[in-house]
Amino acid sequence: MITNPTSVLKPQPVSVVLLAHNEAAVIEAVVRGFYGKIVARLPGSEIIVAEDGSVDGTKEILARLVRELPGVRWEEGREKRGYVTAFKKAMELPKNELVLFCDCSGKHDPDDFWAMAPLMSDHDLVVGYKAKRADPLYRIATTRVFNFLVRRYFGVPYRDCNCPMRLFKKSRFLQLSGKPWLEKALVNFEMTLRFHYAGFPVAEVPVRHFARASGPSRGLPLRKIPAVVWNVLRLFPRLKEELS
Repeated sequence: MITNPTSVLKPQPVSVVLLAHNEAAVIEAVVRGFYGKIVARLPGSEIIVAEDGSVDGTKEILARLVRELPGVRWEEGREKRGYVTAFKKAMELPKNELVLFCDCSGKHDPDDFWAMAPLMSDHDLVVGYKAKRADPLYRIATTRVFNFLVRRYFGVPYRDCNCPMRLFKKSRFLQLSGKPWLEKALVNFEMTLRFHYAGFPVAEVPVRHFARASGPSRGLPLRKIPAVVWNVLRLFPRLKEELS
């Protein structure tokens, strides 16, 4: 259940950062959803869309939305930079200390921000976990196995360490992002571990999850999953050594 925002959070501005690549089918609905449910309710808030080299009309839609919605900015990627590079570049742009990050798949509900925000008084990162996943069975199975392995190998308690719906303090993130990260695809997983091992308090809250409405995943389509999983498992020893 979503709590009335005025009862849980003083008017504290937030920078909503959305990462998008070829999301013309859903980008307008996603941006308007985050705008209406969060930014319009918190004075001084903003939306930054980090667009990563789209070629399907996403750029044109964003250009129009920036003109129509005050507080919406667009950081254009003239060529595809990759998830990690686009992610780190986007984190340099927020004007507010409080940052809500999500992708533009349309699978997450902006209203869940109001359940995450109260925890920021005692935490530096709040990660959503999908209480009821709406993904295909192969993605559900892969994610469950992956999170189990992460918990056992790294000794962490997180149920959904790679969930893109996350709220965090920009200053803490910048403390950790100065040197190269190892992971090239599952950057949210590495971010969660880096916060944890740095001693920055991390919490998890359940979030809603919807089926993707516009075709296969842009960031991690089925054909890429085996290679991505194999590569990240190979990185486990190196990442644990670096974090420790």
